[in-house]
Amino acid sequence: MFIPAAYRKIGFCVIVFIFQKTLHAQELSLQISPGIMNYGGDLESNVYTFQHANFSIGANLAYRINKFSLRTGFNVGSVHGDDLNNTNYKNRNLSFSTNIFDANLSLQYDFFSMDEKKFTPYVFAGVGVFYFNPYTYYNGQKVNLRPLGTEGQGLALYPNRKMYALTQFEMPYGIGFKYKLSDRILIGLEFSSRFLFTDYLDDVSNRYPDETELSKQRGQLAVDLSFRGNEVNPSLPFPSGARRGNPKRNDNYYTSTFSFIYVFSQRTEYNGTGEKQSRGFRHLNCPKPVL
Repeated sequence: MFIPAAYRKIGFCVIVFIFQKTLHAQELSLQISPGIMNYGGDLESNVYTFQHANFSIGANLAYRINKFSLRTGFNVGSVHGDDLNNTNYKNRNLSFSTNIFDANLSLQYDFFSMDEKKFTPYVFAGVGVFYFNPYTYYNGQKVNLRPLGTEGQGLALYPNRKMYALTQFEMPYGIGFKYKLSDRILIGLEFSSRFLFTDYLDDVSNRYPDETELSKQRGQLAVDLSFRGNEVNPSLPFPSGARRGNPKRNDNYYTSTFSFIYVFSQRTEYNGTGEKQSRGFRHLNCPKPVL
């Protein structure tokens, strides 16, 4: 069927106009997020606390289309916990620290369009990987806990207690708020937690192993760091088989951050009057879109 050139031009202008409306709502941004990192687990009684928090830093690159953003980034920080300050299990007397490095990919949803408002709350969720390596201090020396198998991990006596991996998957999720200072600069606040698939972020999860077997296969240091209650009360015996942690609830860590967001400029062209106009509209002499 023959379509007159004028109608083809009008139809193409409509398509370009719709495309322009979509492009207008696109942007690429860089988010830098200093803040604090903390953890929840067997060595922390509080679900959420600012105590015992450590500095963290994160960065995200986000590509936004209308209210949705695909963001990818990383976080670096550290967490720690101990029975003497964080729990009611002072006779257990365990402690740990670990550095954390994570990388993630998330989908973010803004409740308001930043093309129409200066602020919006948002939510996000995604997938990621993180690295940790719990350690403690004993007689003034830093000791990595995983190789010791403090709960009998890797011993033939406990076939269901495997050595845990130091690099694992996670599911980050959280909420935030951002405010536009200018077309290029935004600031914000964000809280992010991680659903972990391990209960060994703090090296504590199950029951105490058999003292004799642990000593035989891993050495006295493993026994000394599996149960440290005798440092508080020398009369306490090694509690072989007693509960050491709670395997029904995995550990987690979370960050509270302040965000600095920079929006990269979009590629635009200008018509003869100095007004912004797309390449498609300029070449076809389409009427100026109302954006």
